[in-house]
Amino acid sequence: MIYVEVNFTVAPTDRAAAITCLTDEAPQMRALPGNRAVRVLTDPGDKSAITLLHRWDDLASLDAYRAGPLFAAVGSILRPMMTGSPRTMVYDARPIG
Repeated sequence: MIYVEVNFTVAPTDRAAAITCLTDEAPQMRALPGNRAVRVLTDPGDKSAITLLHRWDDLASLDAYRAGPLFAAVGSILRPMMTGSPRTMVYDARPIG
C-alpha cells in the first residue's frame, strides 16, 4: 500500500477555499484506478495548515494520478493559495494487524 501525505499552508482567509477544492476533488480521486482513500486533515490550532492524505494500491496508480488532468487542475487552484512549498512524503506500508 502506498500512502501519500501532503502538508501545506495557506493564508487563514484562503483555508476554506482550499479545503473546498480538496473535498470537491476527493470523489474524483477515489474513482481513479488504484485509489483506496482520500482524507483532508486540518489542525484546529493552526488555521493555515492543511494535510492531504491519500492511499494507493501501488506506485503506478499514484504516478498515473500525478501525470493526469485532475492533479494538474487541483494544483492550478491550490498553488496560488499556498504560502510556501508543499511538503510531500510517500510511504510504502503494509498493515501489521
